[in-house]
Amino acid sequence: MILRELMLEVGELKERVSKLERDLNQEEELPPPAYSLELEGESYDNLGRIYRQGYHICPAAFGQLRGGECLFCIAFMERE
Repeated sequence: MILRELMLEVGELKERVSKLERDLNQEEELPPPAYSLELEGESYDNLGRIYRQGYHICPAAFGQLRGGECLFCIAFMERE
């Protein structure tokens, strides 16, 4: 009885592993996005200007007034 249950469980686990591997392969085959996340030239300058004027440029608080330096904004600017 126990052996049969173990055999059934092993079969179910094999099916789960197979499905997870298929899902993983499908994710790897996705094409890269058509847009670039890199900031270049004028866009980068505009974000710097907005930040110097006292506004957040980080995605979490974009456009809100800053009370001081924001580590997220700084990290966003330095990502370039």
